[in-house]
Amino acid sequence: MSQPDNIEKSQAKIPSKIGFPEGLLGDIPVRIDVLNAVIGKFAVVDKPADMLFDSYLGAPKAQSVMLALRRQQGKGELERLGMKSPYAINQADFEYSGASLMAMDKDIATSMRNAMWSGKFEFEFLFLTRAYRKNETEFDVDLPLLMHEDRPVWIVSHRFGKKAKTSFKLVADGGDYQLWSAKANTIRPHQVRVHAAEAGLDIIGEWIYSKTPYIFLSKLKGEYKLGKDAQEKALYPHLAIHLASIKFNGADFGEDDIGEVCAKAPLPKGFRVMLKKLSIDF
Repeated sequence: MSQPDNIEKSQAKIPSKIGFPEGLLGDIPVRIDVLNAVIGKFAVVDKPADMLFDSYLGAPKAQSVMLALRRQQGKGELERLGMKSPYAINQADFEYSGASLMAMDKDIATSMRNAMWSGKFEFEFLFLTRAYRKNETEFDVDLPLLMHEDRPVWIVSHRFGKKAKTSFKLVADGGDYQLWSAKANTIRPHQVRVHAAEAGLDIIGEWIYSKTPYIFLSKLKGEYKLGKDAQEKALYPHLAIHLASIKFNGADFGEDDIGEVCAKAPLPKGFRVMLKKLSIDF
């Protein structure tokens, strides 16, 4: 089922980006892409890596996109979105990039969250790993998660943890490195990272659970030479996980007019360049 004509016509009013002045989300002005939205209902934005979408247990102490939006109430872009008071729906890790969903007011947020925690949504991630040491190319990890008592990390706890399931599938094989997808109906902080580590998947740039370093061009090309006194930069100096899409149906939370939604976030440029250097076609 697609979105009705009245909603499709209103899409023309939706801003393509949301701007944040210097000091709100960093030392420089920031503009975040709007991937999909229905005025007065929801918006999906493309969160950059190393940016806090909304606070969660164990999150770094940083200004969040949600708080920055509330501090800009009345701004033209937000008025065009019909934003009354934004609430985050999915819990997006600070470190990874990609699709991040918000509702435009508390009532819609409550309905959307209830549908999400009932398994009505689908989140798909893409992530880069070192070559998997097992022969499996598709498998599930169903392990409950709990935040560590003393540290901002998440652990598997069959006694006290909350249910979490992730489905993994190999997407492309580059020999020493592989591109994988991970799908889940609900997302908890660090879920993909913990489940991947438990399965033996070493995600590039994952310093907490698998301690897997970034990739440098000098490691790929023996003839690579760095200029005098220059410090080499990683091909992609971020955690190599990207939330590529969010799928849901408005009928599952009492908003039939919204219909079926598939909000897709393109891979960041640096991530794409890294895949190209690794000869991973995607």
